[in-house]
Amino acid sequence: MSETMRYRPRRGRLTPKTRFDVALAQRAGRHPAHWVRARWSALATVICLAAAVLGAQWYGGEHWRIGEVTVQNNGGVPVEAIIGASGLQGEHFHFADLDAAAKAVDDLPGVEAALIKCRWEWRAACTITIQPARPMALWQSRSGNVWNDFEGRVQIGQENMPAQLFIRVEDGALPTPGSRLDPRLLRALNELIAVQPNVTRYSYSSQFGLMWMNDRKWRVRLGDAPYDGAMSDKLRLAQALQKQLVDIGIEARILDVRFLEAPYYVVE
Repeated sequence: MSETMRYRPRRGRLTPKTRFDVALAQRAGRHPAHWVRARWSALATVICLAAAVLGAQWYGGEHWRIGEVTVQNNGGVPVEAIIGASGLQGEHFHFADLDAAAKAVDDLPGVEAALIKCRWEWRAACTITIQPARPMALWQSRSGNVWNDFEGRVQIGQENMPAQLFIRVEDGALPTPGSRLDPRLLRALNELIAVQPNVTRYSYSSQFGLMWMNDRKWRVRLGDAPYDGAMSDKLRLAQALQKQLVDIGIEARILDVRFLEAPYYVVE
């Protein structure tokens, strides 16, 4: 019996015999690397999204919210009022409007100016430094005291606080804390400081306005200042009227120059 020998090419890695082997080899050589790249890309995307979410939560969390607000040199203005007016507590460190906050504090009675500085050291905190307003007039009555600054803003005062003018309220209500003086009244106070710098004490009546006791102990009713220079005009009129009365031997008790066109006097 004879045996027929056939030539069979030697199989190697690069010379598969059948089409199935070729296709299998091509598939095995191509898809695993692509799949690995896709998997890493998806994993990187998930990690980036998770980091972005965690970062957003941290950036919007309490570490970046202004919690501590310190007030310095408030000069009698309530700390709570200053912090409340600023609106800083709870605001985000990077989005807080410090200019608007300083302007709101500036508008408070008793505040001349405000400087706000904020810092972040794993916690957000701010410091408000106050330049107190200068007291212009202290209004005194049995029911209490208030004072106003040179812009006319009114707040509660103390008996011994320094001021350029001291006004005793004889009748009527005190100026309301948190409000502003009537512009005519504020103008009158400014002019009296200018024209009578040595006079610091006046009286006030809701009916007669500002009043002053002159050197003869006559009460001079001045009212308020409806225009610039009104107090100067009224004081000159009061001086002229006083001279006329003294020259003719009349000792008056009251000089009323509230209305320049119709002054009058009251004798004992």
